[in-house]
Amino acid sequence: MTDATRRDMGSTGANDLVRELRLFNLEIERYILRMSHVHAMHRTDLSAIGLVMDRGGATPKDIAEGLNLSPSATSAMIDRLERAGHVRRERVETDRRSVTVEITEQALAVGSSMFGLLARHMRGVLDEHSDDELAAMAALMERINAAARAASEEAGSAPGD
Repeated sequence: MTDATRRDMGSTGANDLVRELRLFNLEIERYILRMSHVHAMHRTDLSAIGLVMDRGGATPKDIAEGLNLSPSATSAMIDRLERAGHVRRERVETDRRSVTVEITEQALAVGSSMFGLLARHMRGVLDEHSDDELAAMAALMERINAAARAASEEAGSAPGD
């Protein structure tokens, strides 16, 4: 088999990895669904909290775009999260008309309780690898995530949209 044919078909190792990534996504979604029931939270609420945490704060527009929500759905979700004590709205000092959404200590505690169990199980696997191996895997995942974002953007601009 030539290299070109192998590239066209995809290597068995690459196919296996893509399958395992799909299964990982399924397992994570299943875990989050179970934990969202335990903590009586919407799945989208958890995604919003994660997005705001990852960015160190976000505007409602950032959240809407990041989760592909309408402005009204985003506003309702932020209201719900604020009432539950998971986020707070902060006025931007340089532009008092603008608002950022910040995570509260309560949300961090809930997140810790939700993902602590998962982290403990994953650490058992990750601790079997060296720092260099983990750095290589993190770099690979960063590139895989970038490829997934590119595919999502391309899918969003597909004919018929």
